[in-house]
Amino acid sequence: MQQGITMNMPFIPSFPPRVEIELSSACNFRCTYCPRQYLPPLGAMIDMDLFTRIVEECAEFPKTILTLHRRGESLLHPRLAEIMELVHGRFAEIQLATNGSLLTPEKYEALTRGLTFLSFSLDPPETFNATRFGACYADVEKNIQGFLAYSKGRVTTQASMVRVDSTTQEDCDHFISLWKDKVDRVRIYEEHSKDGVFGALKNARPERKPCTMPFYEVLVYADGTVGRCNHDWNGPPLGDLNKQSIREVWHSDVLTSLRRQQASLEFTDPVCKTCDSWYPVPGVQDTGKVV
Repeated sequence: MQQGITMNMPFIPSFPPRVEIELSSACNFRCTYCPRQYLPPLGAMIDMDLFTRIVEECAEFPKTILTLHRRGESLLHPRLAEIMELVHGRFAEIQLATNGSLLTPEKYEALTRGLTFLSFSLDPPETFNATRFGACYADVEKNIQGFLAYSKGRVTTQASMVRVDSTTQEDCDHFISLWKDKVDRVRIYEEHSKDGVFGALKNARPERKPCTMPFYEVLVYADGTVGRCNHDWNGPPLGDLNKQSIREVWHSDVLTSLRRQQASLEFTDPVCKTCDSWYPVPGVQDTGKVV
């Protein structure tokens, strides 16, 4: 656990160690297991003036982990190259996840220059085209292979898949075998947000523990409103960066209340109350599998 983050809350970092910014809430895929199916249509792109203001505030804390994705496909943003140039070299880590369909050679240099970590969201080739409507596995694989050849290890990479009810162990083993020698890490996520309950897993974890995310991260949606974490898809906003700074939200009464609820495990927050995808340690959910 990051130094200073403990569940009895004697000390809160002056600034969130991790800031997640949704570049785009739009997506060009319709995945069968994606929580987007339970939401109204999404299609926002973050305003560049807002993004710049957020980055400049974060840049005062260069050890910040900056994550540039959430509910949509980040590579849809029309000013991606400017975004990469703005964040280049300013933070300890700069992460992004993509479905790979728009990972064209024209974007390789900007992404290689701007990012420290890039995750490819995939499925096994046998099921990919059926679970990811609008997708073609052969095209996506070609895009990823092209990026890997171009970057030559300058960006740490991950291939990830989601394990759903129909996924077999053989499917997982095959996926791992396909990618383990091509990328730095292979990750298998457990499907979450079952039946529209955001963060819910098929099998609830046996012992609820305090989640470190309110002590660790601020999530900014493309419209500037602030969510709880990566498992908050449309909960009541905790703040609005069109009107507030990150510091103001981070030290606000509403986020302080959320931390107290996690510390005591007595929840009134409607999102945290029903979530099974809590993080007992910052950055480690302790579900699924990482190779």
